[in-house]
Amino acid sequence: MHTGQKIKELRKLKLWTQAELADRAKVSERTVRRLESSGTAESATLLSVLDALETNLSELDNIVSEDESIKKASTEKHTDVKFLHRIQSGRDLVRIISHAHQYGYDYHDCHTEEQTEVVQVFLTTVADVLDIWDIVEIGQRFDLENNLSKEIKHLEELGLWVFGDRQINKKDNWITAIVEIYSKENPLIQKVKLDKDLMRKNK
Repeated sequence: MHTGQKIKELRKLKLWTQAELADRAKVSERTVRRLESSGTAESATLLSVLDALETNLSELDNIVSEDESIKKASTEKHTDVKFLHRIQSGRDLVRIISHAHQYGYDYHDCHTEEQTEVVQVFLTTVADVLDIWDIVEIGQRFDLENNLSKEIKHLEELGLWVFGDRQINKKDNWITAIVEIYSKENPLIQKVKLDKDLMRKNK
């Protein structure tokens, strides 16, 4: 596991998106993506990212030896969710994100600039809908659902599927909405009875 992968694991434990980490580290989101995928970056950039994560290279190296502890912490953060359900309409998505206190997202398998741009627009739209859902009229909610359905359809045309789940912390009823995007060809997608598509989360 190289430095970038360790940074990604730590970011996920904090339930931060790549955009959030980039903002805290005062670097571009593209820089974070490149760092996580390749493990390389200029020294000043790496230090900024580590500082944002409140860690250093020495502590980061311990992630490998403390792998089991990290998995346990991640499980606690994400409750007992083992699968993400495929989302095929705006209404399905709204059932997951409405009234959520926190929104966590990620995207994978984007191999073209068009895919990346469409995904980023979609995830931003989801965040906007979450922010305004409680204050809009019923008619406007239908419009928002229809717009989300159109964007989901566009993603599917690009070979990308949307998955998500709603996690509730039983201690304080804190709701976290999780939305992730994968290629429809991703081998982790599992077919189950009734033709429901699920994305298995790494333990």
